[in-house]
Amino acid sequence: MSKKLIVIILNKIHLLEDLLSAFLEIGISGATVIDSNGMGKILTSNIPIFAGLPDAFPGTSPINKTIFIVIEENQVEDVEIVLNEVCGSFDDPGAGIYFCLPLDFVRGYRKGY
Repeated sequence: MSKKLIVIILNKIHLLEDLLSAFLEIGISGATVIDSNGMGKILTSNIPIFAGLPDAFPGTSPINKTIFIVIEENQVEDVEIVLNEVCGSFDDPGAGIYFCLPLDFVRGYRKGY
């Protein structure tokens, strides 16, 4: 079965533990989580001319978490359901973004890892 990579940019970082727990409940026990910053945060912090930029994007978060998960193809729908149940709609401004990519190959992946 083919593998997929789910990438989640989670702006609602207070939901991280709930989200990871929900992934465990559907059999996903491996994810990599990194701290990340959006472009607006970097520009407003480092370039004074952009200091008013956050006002142009209400609801966005200055810091977020990026989550990488390698899953089986048949788990994609379950991940989407969990994301929407825990985080709400990603169509709302500032909610974040997630996407799925096909993987040509994976080494070191163990189901249930």
